[in-house]
Amino acid sequence: MRWDRRSVTGIGLIASGLIVGAVGVGIITVGTGAFGVETETFGAIDCDSVSVKGGTVWHCRGESPGQAAANEAARRKAELDALRGVDDLRGPSRTQRTELMFVPHDGRHDPDRVTASHSPVGDRWIAHSGGVVGTGVGGVVVGGAGIAWGVHRTRTRTRRG
Repeated sequence: MRWDRRSVTGIGLIASGLIVGAVGVGIITVGTGAFGVETETFGAIDCDSVSVKGGTVWHCRGESPGQAAANEAARRKAELDALRGVDDLRGPSRTQRTELMFVPHDGRHDPDRVTASHSPVGDRWIAHSGGVVGTGVGGVVVGGAGIAWGVHRTRTRTRRG
């Protein structure tokens, strides 16, 4: 088989389609918590908006059950220390909270609970939402189209040649 420009382009499209499709499957996996991805349900969600050039971005934080227990224990300890008249030289401990990405938020009310998956890339918690899954499905569709177009380009070349 002779390698010409059309065949090389077709193989490049197939490879690109595979990569984009794999990324799409990864996004779907994280967006739904499938395949053993670490998933946690967060409560006490607190969101605030930040103005950026293109509009508004929501930054949301929540407490995992472990963080909620640790935060409650720290509050109880601070109350008991205050009643005993003990000064904690370290100061009050900071509340443990986790930054959550892509929380479905209507702009008026913070959600009560959010289920999120820990991203294998970076230290991010990505909330399960239709937008995240839709982005992953779009990646799979675009990747599949790239593969199909690449196969078409290489097959038509081999039939003629």
